[in-house]
Amino acid sequence: MDGVVIQNGAQQVFTRYQNQGNWLEQMRGSLMVVATVIASLTFQIAINPPGGVWQTNTNKTEDGCAFNTTCKAGTSVIASSGDSDQKFRYEVFTLLCAISFSASQTIILLLVTGFQLSNKFVMWLLIIVNCISVFCTAGAYIISIWMIMYPLDGPFSKLALYYGLFWALLVVLIFLGFFCRLVFWLLKSFFRLLCCCLRRKDIGDY
Repeated sequence: MDGVVIQNGAQQVFTRYQNQGNWLEQMRGSLMVVATVIASLTFQIAINPPGGVWQTNTNKTEDGCAFNTTCKAGTSVIASSGDSDQKFRYEVFTLLCAISFSASQTIILLLVTGFQLSNKFVMWLLIIVNCISVFCTAGAYIISIWMIMYPLDGPFSKLALYYGLFWALLVVLIFLGFFCRLVFWLLKSFFRLLCCCLRRKDIGDY
């Protein structure tokens, strides 16, 4: 009878670890695909910025170039414009793209180099990094629309505001969900380890 119980327990443990391995492999593939797409997207945005680039060197303010500044060919039109608000939006846009690109490249590098990812905790950290990359891409999209359609009037301004609030709320909810799952997993692992230690102690005393 004891042998049957031990065999069933071992089979359950094997099945659990097998399911965990399948989940980890599926998440590895999903993370690689999403990170590759986002990295390609943000790279294209960097070399093709919103508003285009200057085709020739110019220092004419009527063309949109900042006063007493030479706008060189190949540089961003918005970045070298005389509108300080637009320049600030472009800087935020560039920062979001840089964060998204760096996060995606980090995930790709860890997956390609065979980094040890057989732990759910490590995989969840990579998922969080991937979520940050996605959210930064969404933020860059909002700001790019804002720059191109500046100034936003009427329904477009409300639509952009609601879109931004939607993503902000989604970020908060997803991070809360991940945080709760992480805390639950840590507590579960801690109590499981504690039970194993107490069981070994009881066996040793016996």
